[in-house]
Amino acid sequence: MEVEDRTFTKVDWKRAQKSVFAEYDRFVKQLQTKGVDYTIKEARRIVIYQDLVDEWKHTVPTLMADLEDNELALTVFQDLAKDQVSHVLQRCAKKMEEWPDYIPSALTIWLELAEDAERE
Repeated sequence: MEVEDRTFTKVDWKRAQKSVFAEYDRFVKQLQTKGVDYTIKEARRIVIYQDLVDEWKHTVPTLMADLEDNELALTVFQDLAKDQVSHVLQRCAKKMEEWPDYIPSALTIWLELAEDAERE
């Protein structure tokens, strides 16, 4: 079944949202496991993931309205159908890393990480 042929319910979106959060958690655990040098090397991807996860933090009705026409976001449903795990953050990050105008400065990266640390 193709993504564009299906209308997704609130339950589907809630499941997708949880899966995206789990994907982010797996990434953070990978950073912790691989250490400081790897984390520094992945700093740009960290910022991208944080920006993307912020989009998924909305209530389900808002999430549905914001992302129902986003073909890349909808690929999460293909992931869930295939192996029950989201890969949408990774897929989006790869695409965003190619954008010439998406180059966060070292200060931006630092502020993003400091903001996250304050929330915890």
